[in-house]
Amino acid sequence: MEAVYSKDEQGAYQTLKIIIEQDVATVFKLLSTTEGIQQWFPQLSFEDRQVGGKMKFQMDGQDDEEMEITAFEENETIGYTWDIGTVRFDLHDTGKETVLIFDECLPFAFPHIILDFAGWQFQMENIKQVAETGSSIDQQALDFDSKKQEIAEKLNLK
Repeated sequence: MEAVYSKDEQGAYQTLKIIIEQDVATVFKLLSTTEGIQQWFPQLSFEDRQVGGKMKFQMDGQDDEEMEITAFEENETIGYTWDIGTVRFDLHDTGKETVLIFDECLPFAFPHIILDFAGWQFQMENIKQVAETGSSIDQQALDFDSKKQEIAEKLNLK
C-alpha cells in the first residue's frame, strides 16, 4: 500500500492507494452498503446511500455518531464526514483489479490524527483482505505503535 502525508495551516492529510484483486462492483459494495462495510468496520452502517444521506458510527457505551455522505457515485466514489474531518474512497477499474484510493482530511482540532491515520491504514488492508478472501484481519496482528510513530515522524506531529 502506498501512503502519502501532507499538512498545511488547516490540518493533516493522508492519501492511501491499494490494489485489490477483485472487481469494482464488489469492492464498492464493501464500501457503500451496511452489509458490506460491517465486514471490515462493524461499527458503521448506512441509513441513506446518496449525497446528503446519513451513516452511523456506533461506539461502545456512547451515543451514535452521525455522518453525512458527501460524495456518492455508484462503483466510483463514496465520501463522508468523519467527525470534524472528511474521508473519501475513489475506485478505478483496471480490467482485472480495482485500484482503491483513500483520501482523509483532518483539521488540527481533531484529537487523535495519528491514531486515526493508522487506523485507516489498517482498514484499507482489511478491505483488501475481505474483498480477496472473504475474511477480515485480526486487529491484534497489526503493529499500531510503529505505524503511529512512522506517521508522526513523516507529518512532524506529536
